[in-house]
Amino acid sequence: MANIALLEHTLVVVSEITHVPVYDFDFELHFRCTHPQDFGNERACVLRIGAIRNYDCEFREKAKWGLRLVNSPEQHLSASELESWYPILADLTPRTRIFAELPTRDEIEALFTWPVFLKGSRQTSQHNPALSVITTAAQYEQVSERYKSDPILHWQHPVIREFVPLEPVMGEVPGKIMPSLEFRSFWWKGMCVGWGQYWYQVPRYAAKDIDSGLALAENVAKRLQVPFLVVDFARTLDGRWILIECNDAQESGYAAIHPASLWRNILQQIGAEDKII
Repeated sequence: MANIALLEHTLVVVSEITHVPVYDFDFELHFRCTHPQDFGNERACVLRIGAIRNYDCEFREKAKWGLRLVNSPEQHLSASELESWYPILADLTPRTRIFAELPTRDEIEALFTWPVFLKGSRQTSQHNPALSVITTAAQYEQVSERYKSDPILHWQHPVIREFVPLEPVMGEVPGKIMPSLEFRSFWWKGMCVGWGQYWYQVPRYAAKDIDSGLALAENVAKRLQVPFLVVDFARTLDGRWILIECNDAQESGYAAIHPASLWRNILQQIGAEDKII
């Protein structure tokens, strides 16, 4: 059941428990929350209900309640679908080709050299290396069959990306690709409201030139113009910062970012916007 809370008389959050610890957050424990019967008209609202199956439907439903989701349906697609954001950000991220259906090995070899990175247009299959990092044509033939039956991948457009080695970090996560110097950042209307290491399961890691990584993420946020956006970025083995992917922040887990600090920064940013108006 959804919990509808007005945080600090400022922002409405519609949340549901997903049983994913890195995503769920109890707003009632950290903020003054009220539960109005009537929201008036056009009250700003954020969804925290996990993966959103039909964003258009959610947007229309919340509008009937007097709520305005922070991202429009068009902005949601711009953030969450690789085929929407890649043309705008192609120079910041590994070379990518999106297919309507799984390509043949010949099609891949005409465009890339092995290894390649395979994913869906929205996400990987839980970072499973056996379904992501494809080193040979023979391996691709096997993996493509598994792609068709994978519960996460089968409904997505297949994506082949140039494999770019990333700078590794200490530790590993069983069943996942090797952790790298990757970070997650949250952006509210172009302002960074929180960032931290993406691989929260491993020991702390840092980068001396993190400002350069955050500058790249800021560039992404400015280009996409999505009000509530997540930008994941990483440093390559040869020292470059690259974009890994974007997403609608409403659907994104917090990684190593402290949720209370993130939402406090968002509320402060909204307050600053109101003062300007």
